[in-house]
Amino acid sequence: LSASYLVATRHFFFRHVPTRPRHITMLAVSATRVVAPCAGAGRLGKSHRASSRRVVSSRASSGSDGASPLGRVLVLGGTGFVGSRICVELLDAGYDVTSVSRRGTPPLSDDGDAPSASANNAARLRESVDWRVGDASDPETALDVLNEGGFVGVVHAVGMLLASDLNALASGSGSIPDADATYDKVTRVTAFNAADAAARCAEGGTRVKAASDDAARGDDAVASPPPPPFVFVSAAEARWDFRAPFDWLEEYLVAKRAVESRLATLNDEQKLRASWLRPSLVYTFEKPAALPAVFLFVLGNAIGIPFVDRPVTVDTLARAAVRALADGKTSGCLDYREMERLANEPR
Repeated sequence: LSASYLVATRHFFFRHVPTRPRHITMLAVSATRVVAPCAGAGRLGKSHRASSRRVVSSRASSGSDGASPLGRVLVLGGTGFVGSRICVELLDAGYDVTSVSRRGTPPLSDDGDAPSASANNAARLRESVDWRVGDASDPETALDVLNEGGFVGVVHAVGMLLASDLNALASGSGSIPDADATYDKVTRVTAFNAADAAARCAEGGTRVKAASDDAARGDDAVASPPPPPFVFVSAAEARWDFRAPFDWLEEYLVAKRAVESRLATLNDEQKLRASWLRPSLVYTFEKPAALPAVFLFVLGNAIGIPFVDRPVTVDTLARAAVRALADGKTSGCLDYREMERLANEPR
């Protein structure tokens, strides 16, 4: 038994089990950014509404009726398995949620539900989230939306496991990549765009604050708001210090590591308070066909096989993402232990 064997087993189930386990990277190509609130953090964006030429509203949903006092959350890729569950968690916490993806509204699964939602949550998602259609690989897409104002953070959960039509077999939402999709474009480019947009909006807010009435009154110092929170959904295998057993998997991990490195730099520069989640398999007990692959990973981790992390449920991941954004202090790399700890903390 080896780490490579477990990886191969996971991809066997991705291709051959009707209800497949979902990888942490949210195998849909649609870009995901979860915007979440940070304790005491200022809001992202300008006070006026910018033109969202690259992002159009979906006709199938209108979002929440009123503005939440907690602020707005931007989810790029909220139509996927992981992204849709994060949307539910954000709604439960009291945030307004805006999702940007290639498809707009979430697809329905074979049993009529959104990819990770129960029957009750599926309708709620479609009615309560402000669904937008947009291309996150365009550097202006996230910036246009954030400039509408009222956002309090960002999370990125975009990914693509297979750069071909076969991704539909692995994706929890049946996503088929664009013809020009690459791991670099889908993961690194979209995440860099989202992180840079969040940092730019935060800097703009700081400049406005510095020129405010407080400064005009001659105060000795005007406190700058803390950097906005940003959560990136990475992969446990990104910590491997050896080459992946498959070329495509190596390319996938190279893109993940590039994003983590960029976020670490933005943390050091205090432009963001970024966290990157590194789960292995992400699963739900509502989909029992995925459990054999999950069992192999649990067993491999329990007997101490190097580089094999214990899987986490999609609920654990979603709660951890929202807690990391909301607690005002979490940053850096979060493995399955840290995700479980955050998920169990009171809201």
